[in-house]
Amino acid sequence: MSDPRPVRLLIAALGGEGGGVLASWITNAAVAAGHVAQRTSIPGVAQRTGATTYYLEILACQANDAKPVLALNPAPGEVDVMLSSELLETTRAVQAGSVTPSRTHLIASTHRVFTVDEKSAMADGRVDPENMQEVLRKFSKSALLADLATIARDAGSQLNAVMLGALSGIKALPIAADYFRAAIRAEGKAIDANLRGFEAGYALAVAGIETQAETEPVDHAPRADNELDALAISLLPREAAEIAIEGVRRLTDYQDQRYASLYLDRMERFAKNKSANAELLRELARLLAVRMSFEDTIRVAQLKIREGRIERLRREAGVEGEALIRVSEFMKPGPEEIFSMLPPKLARRLLAWIERKGWSERSVKMRVSTTSFFGFLRLRLLAGLRWWRLHTLRYEEEKLWIERWLDLTERTLSQNLEAAKAVVASAALVKGYGETMKRGLKNWNLLADFVIEPFLEGKLPQDHFADAVTQGRIAALKDPEGGKPLGALIESLRALPRPQQIAAE
Repeated sequence: MSDPRPVRLLIAALGGEGGGVLASWITNAAVAAGHVAQRTSIPGVAQRTGATTYYLEILACQANDAKPVLALNPAPGEVDVMLSSELLETTRAVQAGSVTPSRTHLIASTHRVFTVDEKSAMADGRVDPENMQEVLRKFSKSALLADLATIARDAGSQLNAVMLGALSGIKALPIAADYFRAAIRAEGKAIDANLRGFEAGYALAVAGIETQAETEPVDHAPRADNELDALAISLLPREAAEIAIEGVRRLTDYQDQRYASLYLDRMERFAKNKSANAELLRELARLLAVRMSFEDTIRVAQLKIREGRIERLRREAGVEGEALIRVSEFMKPGPEEIFSMLPPKLARRLLAWIERKGWSERSVKMRVSTTSFFGFLRLRLLAGLRWWRLHTLRYEEEKLWIERWLDLTERTLSQNLEAAKAVVASAALVKGYGETMKRGLKNWNLLADFVIEPFLEGKLPQDHFADAVTQGRIAALKDPEGGKPLGALIESLRALPRPQQIAAE
């Protein structure tokens, strides 16, 4: 044998991303090139609770060499090439020791498929992508990091074909590109589309794009497409204006331009405050836009029938061509979701009656097919009620909450900038609808009543203001069900000496 050491390659792919097909292409290309190749796989769990991994060993042999014995599993620190279809799964491979700076050439897509924990977190539970990419660059010999999923979509191809092209382009395997192309043709499925993806990935690697993060950022000033965008730019510092423009677009889509104008009126109140800096205004613009586009029954219907959603579902299900699909939406609205769409006085009376009857926990199970005429029509009619949204109980409740949050922020800003930033960030506790909304609102009210208000009234020392609000928010996020950490914080604050006591001493 000319070289007794094989090239060791590890693939990590989520369900439905074609990791098995990618491993097959590589194996078949290696054999066609005259090498010995062996592959094994370790199944993951479902679509997003873990990647399926494929391990390959490829050994270049001479004609008279004895048949080698190859390993079935990767060993930490021994992987030469790592292919990964998703950013978090790549970071997990680093944690497992499969990616090392002395050996591993890394090809990874930077797009995200969020985990259940990330999506269900009370606040923004997403793992920081910049930190993950920094880890990947640090712990790999070379790194090709790019949004391969978008490249595949633009090429009208699949992610695995783009990854195969990138693998060929980095020249880490003793296999010419034509052998990979031949493997795609031999597969006999979606040949033209897969070849387009292969060429796109190959061009990316050959172009020498090592990582998106190393690309010099382009300095783009915010662009005004309408009068509201121009108003946002004139009112706010650049960093905040960029977010506010996105907020205007979000709220125009959510309701209308008049509603987006109300958003800017609320922002103007703080833009004119000399104590507010760009950082506070930026976060305020983001959270205010999110909170003003609260999730109600009308919004759910809007999102279910949004243009492009069916095509996205087709891609996720792997449906190609003109094949028909059927989409069923399962809904379970409770009394609050149903009656909150009524005028405030009537809704409160009905909810009180439901409470007396002991029916508060009941719900209506619904199954609506958005791909059928009548199912789509039901949701379309419901989404068309957005003109009515501003007359509902849910809107009135959200309006009262927002005004209190903004009032607390403004009062805090007059005393303590850092504490005001913490009060702004506390809005992350309130999200979603139903029970999630109830728990978040309960914790926020505790934070406002027993932490923020006492500081504003001078009952607690200013030195602890910002830290107490931040710690209160973190405590509520840790235990959204029972609020025990937040309760413990409130008790500890009560034990602090009052400012009057400190002055007397």
